[in-house]
Amino acid sequence: MPDQTCACPHCKCVLGVDAVMKDGKGYCCEGCAQHHAHGEPCAAQANCECAKSARG
Repeated sequence: MPDQTCACPHCKCVLGVDAVMKDGKGYCCEGCAQHHAHGEPCAAQANCECAKSARG
């Protein structure tokens, strides 16, 4: 069974119907799939702060 959690580091969101597949990994939203390259927030949950962790 594949991992159902977003592959973005520090993100704990569960993959849903809008999951984005990139390089064989599942991400909960496009921002996570792009590793928050431009500071995009996590679109899956309003209280998820993985984008802040990605920016260091």
